[in-house]
Amino acid sequence: MRTLKFLALAAILGLGYWAYRSHLTVSDFVDRVTRPLMGSKAAVKESEYKRVVSEAIPAVREGENIPLGTLHNGMKMDEVRDMLGRPDKIEPIEEDGRSLVRWTYLRAGRILVFDRGRVVSIAIR
Repeated sequence: MRTLKFLALAAILGLGYWAYRSHLTVSDFVDRVTRPLMGSKAAVKESEYKRVVSEAIPAVREGENIPLGTLHNGMKMDEVRDMLGRPDKIEPIEEDGRSLVRWTYLRAGRILVFDRGRVVSIAIR
């Protein structure tokens, strides 16, 4: 009976020392115990990837309505590009001694003028 208690104590101390040396956290322990039952972490990463992709807002496709109501003055070029995609035409222009850039979106029927990377004019085409 004494040897059984000694072996149990030695096993508990051994597990404690192993957890201490390997910096084991509760979540790591659960992962190590359940990995053979639940599959690898790759499956979890893949499902997380699919969740993120499904929640992402897709780019505008051919024939889809374009969300023009959210266009406004002061938007950055990157924000406009994320919303509407690449412009059909990009032109540098001079107006009142300022260097501006004009982006034309044929499908959206909009012409945007940028000054120092921000929208200053939105025209309906």
